[in-house]
Amino acid sequence: MSTRRNWWWSSLLAAGLVAGGGAAVAQPAKAGKAGKAKPAANPAKPANKKAPPVDVAAERARLEGRDADAAIDAATRLGASPQPEAHEALLDVVATGLDRQVAVAALTALGVHPAADDVAVLAYYARYRDTQVRAAAVAALGGHAQAGAHKVIVAALRDQDGAVRAAAAGAVQRAGIKSAAEPLLALLAKGDPASARALAAIADLEMARFIGEQLGQVPDDLLAECLGAILARADFNEAARLQVVRALGKVNGPAATQALADYVSATPESPPRQSRKEAEAMVEARLEGGE
Repeated sequence: MSTRRNWWWSSLLAAGLVAGGGAAVAQPAKAGKAGKAKPAANPAKPANKKAPPVDVAAERARLEGRDADAAIDAATRLGASPQPEAHEALLDVVATGLDRQVAVAALTALGVHPAADDVAVLAYYARYRDTQVRAAAVAALGGHAQAGAHKVIVAALRDQDGAVRAAAAGAVQRAGIKSAAEPLLALLAKGDPASARALAAIADLEMARFIGEQLGQVPDDLLAECLGAILARADFNEAARLQVVRALGKVNGPAATQALADYVSATPESPPRQSRKEAEAMVEARLEGGE
């Protein structure tokens, strides 16, 4: 690495823009006497023990009881259990109605092991009057592939509450809902922070190009976050990555510099990539310019 490159990388480290070591090659472990790597001093033993089965009847009784803390704990236990009867009991109690605090925990628990029968109940709670309940229901719907679930999630992107929109954006990322593009683009234009990574998760090449053209229409930091998240995806080819790097190069501010530096740090020097080369040059120029 040249003296200039050493200076550049040291500047990145000092600015906190990359993790220590960057794309450097890891050093091999030192060998023992027979040329074999020395084992770890206290190797961790694999955990082979299965969790004991849940007493479904007892946990259901706790969930339906008046002790909110006990009910929340019961919901968590039933949701974590792989036993079909545990999930059925949880869904049954949720469908009959629960206090807000317990309902949030129970809806979250339903999302651990999604089942097709959950969708109707979750869709009902996604329109509930309490925002935390709506957010929990929408987040749980992210584990479902049904079109009905996706329709509810997309509708929640237009919710008046930011927490519900954030839950919907997370569900879009989890489920990869392409039909969410239009409301997410509208949220991006409004500067809604929930939109950037969700859009990046579903963007194709054409959408990435469109997002890159929104300079001046979207807050710089949000635009940089979205483009940086697109750049981090492994499924984009080199031509697409180069397009995104060049779009990022037009965005001012530390968020864009950070996104470019993250890409350089995460991308190996070999085989050479034009996208990495240009990103590296952009970061160096920004650091020299004091950005």
